[in-house]
Amino acid sequence: MRTGAPAPGSRGIGPENPPPVLNGERRTRPFTSTRQQADSSWPPFHAMLTRVDVLEQAPVFFTLPDSTIRKLARRVRQIMISAGGAIIYQGERGDTIFFIASGSCRVIIERPPNAVTVAVLGPGDFFGEAASVLGREHQASVIAQTECRLIALDWQTLSSVVSRDSGFLEELRRLAHQRYRTFADTAVQATWGMLLGEATVVGLYSPKGGSGGTCLALNLVGCLSRRHPGQVVLVDLDFPYSHAALLAGLVPTSCLARMASTPPETFEESLLSTILYHAGGPMILPGALRPEESDGVTPDLIARAISVLRKTFRYVVVDLGIAIDDATLAVLDLTQHVIVVAAPELSAVKSAADAIDILHKLGTPDDRLTIVLNNRSAKAAVVKAAVERMLKRSVDVEVAFDGAKPDEAALTGTILSLTDPRSEVTRGAHALADILERKHGNDTRRPLQIDAAPSAVGADDC
Repeated sequence: MRTGAPAPGSRGIGPENPPPVLNGERRTRPFTSTRQQADSSWPPFHAMLTRVDVLEQAPVFFTLPDSTIRKLARRVRQIMISAGGAIIYQGERGDTIFFIASGSCRVIIERPPNAVTVAVLGPGDFFGEAASVLGREHQASVIAQTECRLIALDWQTLSSVVSRDSGFLEELRRLAHQRYRTFADTAVQATWGMLLGEATVVGLYSPKGGSGGTCLALNLVGCLSRRHPGQVVLVDLDFPYSHAALLAGLVPTSCLARMASTPPETFEESLLSTILYHAGGPMILPGALRPEESDGVTPDLIARAISVLRKTFRYVVVDLGIAIDDATLAVLDLTQHVIVVAAPELSAVKSAADAIDILHKLGTPDDRLTIVLNNRSAKAAVVKAAVERMLKRSVDVEVAFDGAKPDEAALTGTILSLTDPRSEVTRGAHALADILERKHGNDTRRPLQIDAAPSAVGADDC
């Protein structure tokens, strides 16, 4: 890339070239031969360290070897953008990926006569990858919300430095496809709050680790999303390790924990832009990407997030951790239904009985409490009748042993309720969805159809 030239797919930024008027019309902008100058005032060593740090923060790029990161850092350019400056424009082509070193940017999709903010990106994020990697036109315009320092990496440099057989470029294409679908779907979500009533919040609680709670949560969301495309979200609060997105084959780039410092005026936009969209229909909001980030998910942050999600979706399913801490209590205060998952093992059933007693003390009525017995092995250590005696109530749904299917699905990043109608986990998710629909279904809500990739399970299978 020539020194002193703007990155391909972008235009000179400054007072002479204001951001586009995002109201369905383009304002005529004067063009100038003056080019945005790269900042070369940094000492080379300091510049190198900073650029390496920016690349290492970026999703997917952090998997590259140190030597490759350093090669890329030597070839990128730094660009300073003033607040309000337009960096890329919807509908134009480009071949540059922009990494945000500092500041924040707003990603805007024009839907004449309106414009929808589909993401607010901050340090560590990047954009422009769809046009660069997939060869598509820019899906959205990106405007600097504050003064930004960007690192620009063109496709020619990336493809010449990174080995094509390393698997990295394929992973980058996968992320580009995922984000392309997410942004398109988020643009549609902007209208849902006006079309739908408030969502039903479902808490799924497994008081003993290894009971298969996250697996059931994912498959329940998959089943519900078949009935209500684009209207079901899973909030993954199974701390300290929130792996629901990875188990679904998605690449998380942000999480709820990182929304804690987001200003109130941009909180809703930032939260919705963090949600991952699965091609089969489910949506997932990661709680934390690192174990230490889970401490930042406070009861107040949870309440703010669920308040936004209830206005946007029909069902909000929250996968809870094993501890009944402040975060769990905050969710339970907001739920309309609680699902308790237990494996037929003595310690798991005892923990489930204690959890049910606590839920009753918190005021959870019996008709809003569902008990699931999840058989994780071929031979149960405790038979169903004994489980019901210990719990002092009947089991509502029993999931039969499903062999190696759940483990294989976790390894391949698939959701059984979307791909295998004969799976026992799918049948259990179907039964849970039926219970929720009977108790909380609202046929007056108008379903919105979201384009999704076809899968092996038909809409009627769930």
